Amino acid sequence: MVVKAEAVALPPWSIDPADGTSPPPALGDLLVAPALKWPDRTAINDGDVSYTFAQLEQGAQTVAAWLTGQGVGAGDRVVVLAEKRAVMPILALAIWKCGAVYVPLDAAEPVARLEGLLKRLQPVAVIALDDRDPVVPADCWLGKEQLAVILSGPPVTHSTVPRRPEQAAYIIFAAGSTGEPQGVENSAAGLFAYFGNHNQVLRFTAESRVLSLSPFNVDVSLEDTLLPLSLGAFVFQFRSLPAGAVMRSVIGRERITHLIAVSMLLAMITGDGRQITRAKLAGLELVMTGAQVCDPAVVNIWRQQLPETRFVHAFGPPEATVFSLTHEIGSEDAERTTAYPIGRPLRGMKAKIMQGEAEIHEPGVNGELWVGGDQVMRGYFDQPDETARLVVDLDGTRYFRTGDICSYEEDGNIVLHSHGDEEVTWLAGRRTHLSEIRRAALGCSGVDRAVVAVIRRSNRDVVALVVMSEARQVVADVEARLRGLLPEYMRPTLLAWSPGGSATSTAESGERELVQRLAEAAQQSNSNYFVLSADGAVEPIEKVES
Repeated sequence: MVVKAEAVALPPWSIDPADGTSPPPALGDLLVAPALKWPDRTAINDGDVSYTFAQLEQGAQTVAAWLTGQGVGAGDRVVVLAEKRAVMPILALAIWKCGAVYVPLDAAEPVARLEGLLKRLQPVAVIALDDRDPVVPADCWLGKEQLAVILSGPPVTHSTVPRRPEQAAYIIFAAGSTGEPQGVENSAAGLFAYFGNHNQVLRFTAESRVLSLSPFNVDVSLEDTLLPLSLGAFVFQFRSLPAGAVMRSVIGRERITHLIAVSMLLAMITGDGRQITRAKLAGLELVMTGAQVCDPAVVNIWRQQLPETRFVHAFGPPEATVFSLTHEIGSEDAERTTAYPIGRPLRGMKAKIMQGEAEIHEPGVNGELWVGGDQVMRGYFDQPDETARLVVDLDGTRYFRTGDICSYEEDGNIVLHSHGDEEVTWLAGRRTHLSEIRRAALGCSGVDRAVVAVIRRSNRDVVALVVMSEARQVVADVEARLRGLLPEYMRPTLLAWSPGGSATSTAESGERELVQRLAEAAQQSNSNYFVLSADGAVEPIEKVES
């Protein structure tokens, strides 16, 4: 039967009223509608490779057939060692067409960390986009060369395996409070709820052109790649070094309409503001930033320079599917020195500010932010106790306790002040728990105690680690161990040795004193290695080789 392209409806999260009544597709069939409507339209480009919508859909079916032949079935986990490449949507869709769970891990993960994650996940298959040696048995491994052969070979059809809405769709890992990576497991229903809720704000259409900056092992990639693709939009995958001038050039050259950038990257794109002009960024309709709260000075530049471009601040943890609150900033507030609000819940979501079991309604009173609704995760992978601690049912709605300290403004918008856990911080635009760094350091032989903090040095945040031990050699041993266990953005820039653990250094106030002493010394020296003696002296030292 021939299907007329104009008769094909896009998913119900389309803002076109004509599409709003259509049922959601199966998760593996996200791109079926755009592939039927615009088969030869370029869907995605990473600077080296591009695919049309028809190629994405056919490629996903072909890879799904191969995975099925390797025994991948409903509910199985398939790991992708993710890179910023145009082929990634093919792999995610192929996994979903098998009814399996998509688990993107950073291809640059240190070997020991990757091995630990694979041991926990027990994937049925692992896909890599590079030439590394297999990290699982050969019949479970799909490497770069074999993937290229599969995609360049004859097309194979594959029917999507049915999946219940509440079943797991993907797992995203990040640093967690337990001292090891935590995997947020989200359902197809949660992802589709997010698509519908957030596209009311983003307003992606088939004419949109989206710049994707987020790595595929981060959940924002679902927002800046798979969501717009499902509606027929074009996505450019940015793979170059994140320099402001380069990113601005791509925005202009690719006629980008939607820029989604974490606050750190948006600040780089903004620069001093002189290049943020309509002439250079002619097609830009929307700028959305999030993760960290954005510097009001950066926001004001965009509001002043491009007043007709919508500017949205989004906020929300992965545990509530990408983002769950937004605030559209309409005009410049030149006098503002405090952060703009994080706003109100997306359509279909709820937010409460709580003190213990009591809900706060009064403006200006601080409490913990709880977000609730269909976007809330299924739970943490293989950590049921953590799930039970942080996901609660209240009046029939599941809420995630974010740990973020917030309050209401007079107009009802929510303002973020801090996180209730001082060990939660932002590194390279990623929410990170310092306990994972400390746990890795404590696992090194000879370390009696370890103190981790983020301090300012040369106008940027860096990780500082103080190790207490009898042996100076431990500094080098710890550094070598962390290279094998932690991704680069989590590794300490400053390392200090405190000989032995005095009584004061084991107390919380003593730990703060050690960090303060190190921070002051780091401002006076270019060295990354220091010794903190019991008498209060701090001296830079040469790197100790292991």
